[in-house]
Amino acid sequence: MLKTIIHIDNDNSKMKSRKTKEEQIIFGKTVREVITQTLEEKTQVIEKADLKEDMDHVVFFMAHAPLIDLTWIRNNIKQYEDDVIFFKDNVERPVAIYIPGKVLSKSYETIMEDFINFADLTERLQMPYRVECMAGKAVVESKKDLQYVLKRLQLRINDQLIEEGVTIIDAHSTYVDFDVKVGMDTIIYPNTLLTGNTEIGEACVIGPDSRIHNSKIGDETTVKDSTILESEVAEYTSVGPYAYIRPNSKVGSHVKVGDFVEVKNAVIGDGTKISHLAYVGDADVGKNTNISCGVIFSNYNGKDKARSIVGDDAFVGCNVNLIAPVTVEPLSYVAAGTTVTKDVPSGALAVGRAKQENKAGWVERKNLIKKKS
Repeated sequence: MLKTIIHIDNDNSKMKSRKTKEEQIIFGKTVREVITQTLEEKTQVIEKADLKEDMDHVVFFMAHAPLIDLTWIRNNIKQYEDDVIFFKDNVERPVAIYIPGKVLSKSYETIMEDFINFADLTERLQMPYRVECMAGKAVVESKKDLQYVLKRLQLRINDQLIEEGVTIIDAHSTYVDFDVKVGMDTIIYPNTLLTGNTEIGEACVIGPDSRIHNSKIGDETTVKDSTILESEVAEYTSVGPYAYIRPNSKVGSHVKVGDFVEVKNAVIGDGTKISHLAYVGDADVGKNTNISCGVIFSNYNGKDKARSIVGDDAFVGCNVNLIAPVTVEPLSYVAAGTTVTKDVPSGALAVGRAKQENKAGWVERKNLIKKKS
């Protein structure tokens, strides 16, 4: 197996950033992690300290060259296995250098010394070498280089998903991190970001305009125009449009989380409907429960946060405030406009609003009737 070593040259003069070029992020990984993963999958990566003079070869790779073409490099080594080969990209920037066994044994001490880059190494070796140039760019030395690499790897990741049975409507406007998993027959619409360790099930519909980070989505679930962070959404559930599921939430199956609904650190039981304009924070909501428009789980008193519980088969009407900690037991109803400050027993109707009074003739007495001109 090809033995490889990853080399850092410490020249960051062209990278306008607080981070080194090797630390720049590409779809959830640093530049160095991208090339390391590529090499670990197909070569034997060793540390320079473990290099032995009796080894039959070694290839040094630049840590900021994530677009390496290993197949092309292997073919060149096979053809010129007795020569030192200096690999560059199409604008002649160093990518890798191959040292055959005879050179390694002869110049072992020179190779083991610290060298700035591969050009520096070839000067120290003081022997002929071949130069082979790739067809495209390979290294990241500037933000412009980073943009070039991002676009190439974006399409490479998306092409792999398509090969695995995922439908991507527009690969140029879909952004998927390296560690994301997507099941077959899932459809991803434009302007979708799938990041971190996200897992998407089979036959889902994701997007458009959606972001899912470090979350798990069950089979046949729809996420439209929404954001899901560090949470779980089970199968056959609908999220969005314009929903926001914040960290530590667990949404069950056959659930509806509709437009302008925010869920935070909450558990939503199977079959529950939260159709629109509600905030469910620090809550445990049971199965087959209805959370109506304008419901607010008031979980914060200015100092501490507390949880509320709504049981199975309950109904919470419009514009209800649940002042935590409070429990709405199963099969109970909360009337619209109620502020709940104490527990609601099972089977009960909670009403906590001012009694309506109709004052006859009030508009005329206040002289508020508009006269026709």
